[in-house]
Amino acid sequence: MARIAASQREALSQNRRNQILEAALRVWARHGFDASPVEAIAREAGLAKGTLYLYFATKESILEAIIARYSLLPDMTELAATLRETPPEQAIPLIARRFYERLRERAPLLGLVVREFPLRRDEARVFVERIVLPVNRLLASYLDRFVAEGVLRPLDTFVAARALVGMLMIFVLTQYVFGGDSIEPISDDAVIETAQEIFLRGALAPRPGG
Repeated sequence: MARIAASQREALSQNRRNQILEAALRVWARHGFDASPVEAIAREAGLAKGTLYLYFATKESILEAIIARYSLLPDMTELAATLRETPPEQAIPLIARRFYERLRERAPLLGLVVREFPLRRDEARVFVERIVLPVNRLLASYLDRFVAEGVLRPLDTFVAARALVGMLMIFVLTQYVFGGDSIEPISDDAVIETAQEIFLRGALAPRPGG
């Protein structure tokens, strides 16, 4: 019975942490990080300020937890392992779609990153080190193999990986964070298919006789 009770306490604690993180993201999206006191986050979460401090000591620790929770790294690591042997012409469309869909799900966080991180260099560095670079290296490592085999032409795979991600990210930003979708709707399929086609046609090595 004690083990079940401990498990229930852990589940309750995790649910409460998630409740706080989601509330913080909503508050910061409306008012910004610096303009939002801890009291506003607690109120949004329906908690007392003292209860919030049982889970997070500072606003910065809440921000770090949000970055960890919404990280693309676990999902992309799993996908990279699954597609390790898959040729780029089949793998890149799958990678592009998964990345775009997950990034769109995290559009509120992306908006927060764009707005807050230029002024918060320490948090921006954590984001780059823990999220951006590991995902970048995963994709670059995949590309390296096929450059070595001559399937892809010689290129800087680290930059190439960032370029593919950048094409997709700018559309999520402009369409779903900056409101472009209400001005000039573009289907997600059109974005994903065009971005991966541009990437592949630029990266694939010329075929013999082609």
